[in-house]
Amino acid sequence: MELHRHTYYRLIHHGIKCLLVDRLGHFTEHEYHDYLNHMTGKSSCFAMSNDELKVTVSNLREEGYLEDIKLMISSLEVY
Repeated sequence: MELHRHTYYRLIHHGIKCLLVDRLGHFTEHEYHDYLNHMTGKSSCFAMSNDELKVTVSNLREEGYLEDIKLMISSLEVY
């Protein structure tokens, strides 16, 4: 799967938001950055390499936090 960087940013933000709401019952930007740092060692997607973005999206998909938009992901692929 090859997507534009900004698409990965949106997917990661959406997935972590769903994860935090599921696990904590709420979401804040501060918690988003803390959790992203916990997952990847980086508190911003901008600081991540393309491979790190792909792995993070893959992990969120495997955990089920991108299920609601899984069908849309394939339509966003760049060929």
